Amino acid sequence: MSLTVDVLGPLRARVGDQDVQLGGPGRRALLAALVLGKGRLVQVSALVDALWGDDPPPSAVTKIHGHVSGLRKALAAAGHPDPTAALVTAAPGYLLQLEPAATDLGRFEADVVAAQAARRAEDLDAAEAHLADALERWRGPALADVPAPALRAVAEGLDDRRLRVLEDHAELWLALGRSRDVLDEVGPLLVAHPFRDRLNELFMVALIRTDRPSEAIATYRRCREVYGRELGIEPGSRLRRIAASLGYPS
Repeated sequence: MSLTVDVLGPLRARVGDQDVQLGGPGRRALLAALVLGKGRLVQVSALVDALWGDDPPPSAVTKIHGHVSGLRKALAAAGHPDPTAALVTAAPGYLLQLEPAATDLGRFEADVVAAQAARRAEDLDAAEAHLADALERWRGPALADVPAPALRAVAEGLDDRRLRVLEDHAELWLALGRSRDVLDEVGPLLVAHPFRDRLNELFMVALIRTDRPSEAIATYRRCREVYGRELGIEPGSRLRRIAASLGYPS
């Protein structure tokens, strides 16, 4: 039975259709670090850093070995026929034997690559469909239930990658004449991410294309106010050009 592990949301592992009982935060962090290794050896020292950062306990290495043993037992309990072949000991560390398609992260990345190829071929419908598939992989913030500080930084990078794909997807919608969909998608994102120039640009263009130029100007005014108050900067040059095209004074 095959092992799959999902990281684009709360951490989840399955053997076939059977959920793996992952246990506490240490064991979950260890599995996450191994998944993010993408089939490469992860040294024990790197696992210690991932779990405890600059303040590991004296027993850190022993705890790592205990978490590995616990994960193997959990895999066996879920029906995996050979847990030591899935979670491999390879001095000076461990590796998780998973094909890219066995993780939602691997499938997400494959979808994005396929979208890029379709866009180069000027097949915008196919590119949009691949990005829609990529975004469907997400169940929430990456590694939402893994609190290890070093892994939180990686998770935040993955969340930012998702935002960039959302922006790419919205840009394709604009190219396909789906401006109202852009407004529905991007509007809520701007509440959480008011300082992302590209989201603001996409929102303004969608407003213009749906004959709502006054709302586009209002969006730009809000940007200027929020950027100036919170960051002490002006909106980016592309935002300023869009506003200027509507007659807003530079």
